[in-house]
Amino acid sequence: MKTYSSPPIFVKRGNSTFVYPTVCFSYQEEKRAHGIFYKANVLEFIYPVFTIQIILAFLVSWTVYFVLRPLRQPRFVCNILAGIILGPSVLGRNKAFMETFFPPKEMLIFNTVARLGTAYLIFIIAVKMDVKTLLSSAKKIWPIGLCSYIFPFVITLIFSSAMYKELSACLKGMNMVTFLCGAISVTYFPVVAQFIEELDLLTTELGQLALSSSMLIQMTSHAITIIGVAVTRDSYIHSIYYFLAICATIILAVYVIRPAILLSIKITPEGKPIKEVYVIAILIGTLIMAVITDVMWYDFLSGALLTGLIIPDGPPLGAILVEKSELMVMEIFLPLFFVQVGYLTDVSSLQNIKAVTVVLLLVTVCCLTKIIGTLLASLYLNIKFQTALFLGLILNFKGVVDLTTFHRFQSRNILEKRCYTALVLFNLLVVAIFYPLIEFFYKPRIRLAGRYSKTKYSRALQSTPQAEELRALTCIYHENNVPGMIALLDASNHRAISPLCAYVVHVVDLVGRTAPSLLPYKGKTRMSNHDPCSSSSRIMSAFINYSKTASGRVSLQPFTMVAPFRTMHNIICNLAEENLIPFIIVPFHENQILDLNSKQKGVLQDFNSQLQAHAPCTVGILYDRGLQPRLNKCRIVVVFIGGADDREALALAIRMSGNPDMNITMLRINSAKDKDRSITEAQLDELLVKEFIDNNLNNPRILCQQVSVNDSLQMLNAVQSLRRNYDLVMVGKNSGARAFEKDLTEWVEYAELGVIGDMLASTDFYNEMTSVLVMEHCAVVNKSFSIPS
Repeated sequence: MKTYSSPPIFVKRGNSTFVYPTVCFSYQEEKRAHGIFYKANVLEFIYPVFTIQIILAFLVSWTVYFVLRPLRQPRFVCNILAGIILGPSVLGRNKAFMETFFPPKEMLIFNTVARLGTAYLIFIIAVKMDVKTLLSSAKKIWPIGLCSYIFPFVITLIFSSAMYKELSACLKGMNMVTFLCGAISVTYFPVVAQFIEELDLLTTELGQLALSSSMLIQMTSHAITIIGVAVTRDSYIHSIYYFLAICATIILAVYVIRPAILLSIKITPEGKPIKEVYVIAILIGTLIMAVITDVMWYDFLSGALLTGLIIPDGPPLGAILVEKSELMVMEIFLPLFFVQVGYLTDVSSLQNIKAVTVVLLLVTVCCLTKIIGTLLASLYLNIKFQTALFLGLILNFKGVVDLTTFHRFQSRNILEKRCYTALVLFNLLVVAIFYPLIEFFYKPRIRLAGRYSKTKYSRALQSTPQAEELRALTCIYHENNVPGMIALLDASNHRAISPLCAYVVHVVDLVGRTAPSLLPYKGKTRMSNHDPCSSSSRIMSAFINYSKTASGRVSLQPFTMVAPFRTMHNIICNLAEENLIPFIIVPFHENQILDLNSKQKGVLQDFNSQLQAHAPCTVGILYDRGLQPRLNKCRIVVVFIGGADDREALALAIRMSGNPDMNITMLRINSAKDKDRSITEAQLDELLVKEFIDNNLNNPRILCQQVSVNDSLQMLNAVQSLRRNYDLVMVGKNSGARAFEKDLTEWVEYAELGVIGDMLASTDFYNEMTSVLVMEHCAVVNKSFSIPS
């Protein structure tokens, strides 16, 4: 088969001109390649070449990623560099390489598959969007969204008008200059969401600001673009047709397709996955909508975006769509798109330095004015300067949607190849510089301990007066965590003098959506059987019933949180910080009745550890072994060796001693050989022990025992003597007997429980009959704590 290349063909469609590359070849039916043993050249056939193209795109992109990841470069930068390496700028300078692996005939198929992957990428990102939540947040920061778009758009428009003569060498028509200024000024939500997710900032203040601002910017840009396109039509009739086409497509999506999708979710039995036929129908429907919008709007991506937006984010449908398609799209189709970008990027085309320089000045002015506009609006809203600066940097990020827009300009003969290359390289440089700066310098932990703090010291149970309301925050992973948590809260309820306020948060891993959320639970909200909120309904109903039937005064603050577990601790810490909560309770990851695999258990374990490390208050990990709210007496023992963590356990026991249904034993273990403890720590221990004894001199439900040990074996025997006699054992993570604990550290399986807690949690040790609560005093500002008078 002979192949001939000819100059591109310019086709006028409406008032736009499209550029189509042409490939002429003498057609004859391709026969199957029998392989090299039959002296056949497999590279003359489309399928082997296309397969090699996919392999090259995958291997080169991952190779570049592994090389540049130590420099903290994102996948976007690595993928573009991989495309440029495979394009005419590097390996493509070898004509034999280009003609063998990227001949014009095979590029037609390659480009089609790449554009198909782009449509599915936009669809997946749109499925993850929680538009309602983001727009509600955007109402509070609308000055940022407007200033970070309108300000650079106006300035670049003025600049381009002044330099129109120089820009005319790259752009065709003043109207096209206006559209280019709008394209480089806009920040797309899907692009920002990808970078925020890769930076692990979804649950931080900066991440939430960036997502809400970019959503507002994109909506404003779309509105202006629709008006601009309609105005530039040949006649009013065409403008009306354009508006009617947009309205008809939206009506079709919202009032026909969305109800059908919701019906498929509704008719699926609870606990069962969505049928695959529905998933396939939606994936095919995405292509149908892309075709419709391509015919009516001249934009196939809008159909994919609209289809993704009308699908409910999260489980069950959004999660399964993302689960089944995201890996294939991100790892196979997306590298093909960036190879296509690299194929069109030719560094050797940057010959007219004057025209290219003006384009680079234009995008530089846009970048700087966007940062300035973001800074001014953020400072007006009293946002910290550092956060505002990083927000300005993030809103300058460009991604797949922007590159698709630039490619559309080039295909319509609006943008010359040299200017396209300059835009690609500039945005590559911006992301390559700004991304590592944000990853290296922005520390969410500083924000958590600083900006929102209403007190300069950590909050702890020791420093909470007995007559004051006890605020406890409980995290619930699953419905099976509820009985144990209610039992612990009920035991902590000092019925005589102190009310209890429980902040109950049902935490759900973020799957199939981009924006995390922490929303107050509303019992009247309609929900599907598969929605995590349906599980939240049952969980919250149990806590509401407890608050109504509890003997003491109990108030409830229920929340539902959907966020990735790896950064979920940020939201929990914020909630505790803002509400001055002294005590957080989380379930231990190993006592989940759910059939969790090792990866899921590892995620929960890491969440608990991160919470211990960053929480502004005391954290308790409950290893629930059947702790139930009961009418008869509950037997509790506190193992007190000494130290801040053990004092927190004893402080909770002091509060529990006011509950008439609690029988409490304090087992104090003294170590004469442990001389590492400071005098201050010993004094604090004695003060709290004295308070516990003085408060319960005439309380027959309280028992104090004291044991002296000389080595780790005797300590082990003292703790082991508690087996099967109690319903709950409370202990600090790190005790005062550090010399003895060092001998036992190598046997610790779960570091978040500490040495003694790990022993108590061992199945061999307690035969799964006694629940364990491990307490840790605030690790962030532990040294600043002191017992108030």
